Amino acid sequence: MAENTAEPATGTEEQEDDAKGELTSPEGILMLCTAGFIDVISFIPAINWVSTILGVIIFGGWLIITRPGKAIKIAVKRLLIACGIEVVPIVSIAPAWTWFVYKTLKEE
Repeated sequence: MAENTAEPATGTEEQEDDAKGELTSPEGILMLCTAGFIDVISFIPAINWVSTILGVIIFGGWLIITRPGKAIKIAVKRLLIACGIEVVPIVSIAPAWTWFVYKTLKEE
């Protein structure tokens, strides 16, 4: 019979798993895919304003619902930065919404 010689996980390994789990959680996958889709919409100049409106509605609502407390102050600053990037016509091709969602998910 073989003995189980695996060592228990340390605190840092558990923290790393939690950080990875936030991006790969159902919420993380859904929000990153949505952000990617909205960033692709911003490549089309004629409907660039649609991406800004969708981003503010979807990601603003996501912040209000899931990030109560002091974490929302940091996230609102990021939301304003992403909106500012999306408003400038040439700069709007940058993946601002994907960056916003990634940073918001990683801050936990």
